[in-house]
Amino acid sequence: MNTFKFNRSDYRFILIYLLGAAIWLLFRWNVQNYTSFEIITGLVGFVIKNLLLLYMFRWLINRYLIVKKNYVVFIVLAFVAWEAVGFLDMWRDYFTAHQPWELPSFEIMLIENFHRSATDSVMLIGLVLGKKYYENKLDTIALLNSQKDLELKVLRAQYDPHFLYNSLNTIDALIDYSPKEKVKEYIGHLASLYRYLIHTRDEDIVPLANELGVAKDYFYLIETRFAGDYSFEIIEREPPLAHYLPHGALLTVLENVVKHNVASSDETITAKVIIDKKSVSIINSISKPTRKVTSMGTGLKNLNKRYRLLSDHTIRIEEKDSSFNIVLPLLHLIE
Repeated sequence: MNTFKFNRSDYRFILIYLLGAAIWLLFRWNVQNYTSFEIITGLVGFVIKNLLLLYMFRWLINRYLIVKKNYVVFIVLAFVAWEAVGFLDMWRDYFTAHQPWELPSFEIMLIENFHRSATDSVMLIGLVLGKKYYENKLDTIALLNSQKDLELKVLRAQYDPHFLYNSLNTIDALIDYSPKEKVKEYIGHLASLYRYLIHTRDEDIVPLANELGVAKDYFYLIETRFAGDYSFEIIEREPPLAHYLPHGALLTVLENVVKHNVASSDETITAKVIIDKKSVSIINSISKPTRKVTSMGTGLKNLNKRYRLLSDHTIRIEEKDSSFNIVLPLLHLIE
């Protein structure tokens, strides 16, 4: 799912490589008695040529290797890119050379243009790709470890004695004071939530519709248990362009709302789940808890880490005096 993108360490690596290569070329061309003008234009051309080819190859890799998986087209276009950049570099050399020289034949030009660009750029491209491969392996290992931790966390949540104890207490109270249909409805929502957690525990990302379904079960359980202290609402502002979320993402944020906000006698905690084209926003009113919550921020940090491992996105948190907004980017599923 991840695309080939440069990060800060990549840019530092590229800068160090270009500086080292420039020092070597400066030494070599000085020994070969190049003029100052030839050295300056040669260094500028070398830097531009390498950066141009590096970004061209990044685009080719993203489009034809990662997305389309068309290896033949990638190889052909890579050859064309080397030839084109080599052709431009040949003309730079032709117009900046101290001693004039004749242009070679077309066949020789093809060979020399490829040699000009490929030999200068292949080391940088190879080193950057090797670095990205190594980082990807580390990310894969981290993702596997995160999946194991997530599975253990989900299993603990499925059989959390505290959550189950409160749910059973609510059922006990409903039996004493509510109609039979109300009790059945509560048990049905509780069973639906647990069924979802069990059946999807091995999934990395799940359909948005499934997350909304379990969220509705959670809404009912919390609203019934706290008798009007919490109010939830789902609003589809625009039809979403993507239809997936990390497993349990919405439930994690909603649990965060309940954990860190305590309603007062004259104040109801409201939470709105707003669906847009590219994201789902959870906006809730804020109260000051009467008890200290030791898990503040942990769930959201873990969720943000999972986003970074599964995609190129991160969650966005906007905190104001009277509201707390968490934006979950929607994900595309790439086969």
